[in-house]
Amino acid sequence: MRWFGGFAAAVAPPRSPVGHARIWPTVPGCWTCGQWAGHEVRAAWSGPRFVAVAGTCGITAAELARLAERGVPDDAAWRWPGSYTTVEVTRTGTRVWTDLGGAWPIYTATADGGTYWASSSRALAGLAGARPDVDRLAACLLAPFVPVLLAERSAFEGIALAPPGHRLTMDGDGARVDRVWHPRPRAGSLPGQLRKELASATKVRIDTAESLTSDLSGGFDSTALALLAGSQARPGQVVTGVTVHPAGRASGGDLDYARLAAQHTGLTHRLLPLTGEHAPYSGLAEVPATDEPAPSTVAHARFAGQLRWIRDTIGTDCHLTGDGGDSLLCTPPIMLADLVAAGRRRRVVVETMRWARLRRLPAWPLLAAARRTARTRRADALAALARELRTGGASTTPDGHIGWHATEPVPPWATADARERADATAHRAATRAVDVPAGMFATTLAAESMAEVGRSARADIQLAEHVGVPLANPFTDARVVDAYLSVPLVERPGPASYKPVLAAAMGSLFPPRLAARTTKGDFNPDHYGGMRANLPALHDLADGHLAALGLIKPDALRRSLTLTAAGLPVPGSTVEPAIAAEVWLRALDREPRVAWTSPSKAKGAA
Repeated sequence: MRWFGGFAAAVAPPRSPVGHARIWPTVPGCWTCGQWAGHEVRAAWSGPRFVAVAGTCGITAAELARLAERGVPDDAAWRWPGSYTTVEVTRTGTRVWTDLGGAWPIYTATADGGTYWASSSRALAGLAGARPDVDRLAACLLAPFVPVLLAERSAFEGIALAPPGHRLTMDGDGARVDRVWHPRPRAGSLPGQLRKELASATKVRIDTAESLTSDLSGGFDSTALALLAGSQARPGQVVTGVTVHPAGRASGGDLDYARLAAQHTGLTHRLLPLTGEHAPYSGLAEVPATDEPAPSTVAHARFAGQLRWIRDTIGTDCHLTGDGGDSLLCTPPIMLADLVAAGRRRRVVVETMRWARLRRLPAWPLLAAARRTARTRRADALAALARELRTGGASTTPDGHIGWHATEPVPPWATADARERADATAHRAATRAVDVPAGMFATTLAAESMAEVGRSARADIQLAEHVGVPLANPFTDARVVDAYLSVPLVERPGPASYKPVLAAAMGSLFPPRLAARTTKGDFNPDHYGGMRANLPALHDLADGHLAALGLIKPDALRRSLTLTAAGLPVPGSTVEPAIAAEVWLRALDREPRVAWTSPSKAKGAA
């Protein structure tokens, strides 16, 4: 597993990870683990100041040297294209700047008279002997669409998460975080800014890859990245767009859109037919351990199969995905409450009518919901959610929902203990909540959603590393997030519009037929088919770690699995989070912990 981290104290680290390499030759308290390419960890120093940038970053050697000479400004978190973390070590302490999209989550643990920090929570769990955080698991199971509940928490007890867009300072007074990034309105064309930042995000990968591949699903997000990469390839460099499709079906749907896009100069197109072995919910016992349940867990057979194929047949050394595009580019419906709170009366009526037509709902109840949400404090909404989680009385979020949190009914397989734990987590979130200014509701939720996507996608990147493929998600890059979320309310598209800014940004690169798309592909048939094919194995998962922890009722979960596999619209039958969590817990038990040296050996080595 690849990760970086260190120990922030005035003394040499009492313990260090087995097999680590120092970032700076003379500084024992910062290290990398696993195999890193030369461009992924760059370091400089000047006198007592040591600076490093870990990850893919467009910083030049001269710019890095200036940081070492003059110090690191707070905008280092988003100054350059790419996905990276900036670290500064001086005599007074260690400072770490977290990226805006959460793609390099930074965790901390207090031990040995100082603070250990790392880009992997599982690594720190190995240091501290930490077990999975049961309260956090309960919140993930019962409220998977409310990322604010997980803020500043890792998946392990006692391991804290530094929020994205913050500066983490570790010195003699302990560890503290300060926010350094806020969305700031920008002058100029939003489509032009998005095009520029996405082009830079793909170029920084093109510049360091020999054989770059990209998902080419036929949707907006992956297609944009594939076309931008192809248009910036070096002479002789091959950029390959990969489209997966059901075996025996060579046309129709997304595949037709992908073929259109693949006609663009600079892009080679390869098709990968999917068979029964790639079905969702297949091969779950093969999912390796990660920092948290990976988003691709239930689709691991397809995910790993695709990555092995592009590794073996194309020799990829960087693969792009469009993950994060939906969360960033699709305006959340709470924007209608933003318009109410900001006094934009005419536009709120127009956008509500458009949203009502799209969802085939009456407009006046939606307008009333927008007005009600505009008057609801975030803390009050979280407190109401806590009550619903505790009683089990939460109802499905209505179509066209305009509110702070999208919810599902508390599933029938959740135990009373799980409800109480989720209730307590939501109450803690309510006590931390701050009032959100009018006009910033949608931006706030989008930023939280991007932090969730970026952090959880790190687990997918770890799955890809297990296969041997470097994975990148440019939509979670700091400058891409900053460019899009800095758009003022008056220029933000309404929730009924399907990614109009990306369509305008891509301009003539998108084939006209693709640019006219207003929906994305439907994968539900594959989902239900895979569940039916693997139902006996899924039933076996019900009697596992989650049941032992007292979070689920096995018989009730099996019933929900059976009904869901049949495609029945059963309230509370969403089971994917439970399956992913159980698979993750079993992988943690199956694989050894990350190894650290003992205090005595580490002291002798220093």
